[in-house]
Amino acid sequence: MFSVWTIKRKCRIKTKTMKTINLNKLSELIMISFVKLCCLWVVSALCFEMFCVYLQATGQEQRGQDIINKIEWKFDGTFKENPDNIWYEAPKK
Repeated sequence: MFSVWTIKRKCRIKTKTMKTINLNKLSELIMISFVKLCCLWVVSALCFEMFCVYLQATGQEQRGQDIINKIEWKFDGTFKENPDNIWYEAPKK
C-alpha cells in the first residue's frame, strides 16, 4: 500500500511535469508565432516589390515614386520638419 507521503510526492512530481510541459508549449507557440510573423513580413515586402515592378512596366513611375516618397518622408529622420513625419516635433509656443 501507498503511504500518504508517497501519494503526495507523486502528485508533486506530476504537477511539476505538467508545468514544464505547459512552458514548453508556450515557448513553442511563441517561436511559431515569431516565424509566422517573419514570413508574413517577407511576403508583404515581396508583394510591394511586385507592385512597384508592375507600376514600372505599365509606365506609372510617378505613382510609384509618390508612394515611395510618402513612406520615406514618414519614417526618415531627415524630414523632421514635415508634420507627417514620426520624428516631427511641434514648435514650442
